[in-house]
Amino acid sequence: MKKVLKRIAFGILIGCFIFVARLFIDFAFAGGANAYVGQITGEELLWNAIYSIIIALGFSVPSLIYEERNLSYGFEVIITMAIGTLVFIITAFFAGWFKIGIGSVVIGALINIGIAAIVLAILRLVYKLQANKINRKIREKQDD
Repeated sequence: MKKVLKRIAFGILIGCFIFVARLFIDFAFAGGANAYVGQITGEELLWNAIYSIIIALGFSVPSLIYEERNLSYGFEVIITMAIGTLVFIITAFFAGWFKIGIGSVVIGALINIGIAAIVLAILRLVYKLQANKINRKIREKQDD
């Protein structure tokens, strides 16, 4: 249960970070913060924050599958990506980010998969570096 709560908290944190990062990008493309804020209501901003958190939870909670040691890493990635992408697509439809059509769904899914793959690659690198550091410390203690 503690692991699930940690994943939920991590998902909320990442969702908030993505929302704020997206705001900065939106500000830049809208011609500044004042121009952007004039185009969107406070309610829309709130809903966009909630949607960002839901999507992040769609990727963070399924990552609990990495705790299982009986599945291959590739299969774990496929499961995590499939669940996360499904959550993204459903949320995007509710948010009105996609016009109903197969082309927009495919493009959105590909963008989402690309971003998630980059995040997963970075996390994998971080964990690998941590494992190497731990292994080095274990070897040093064994040599003493």
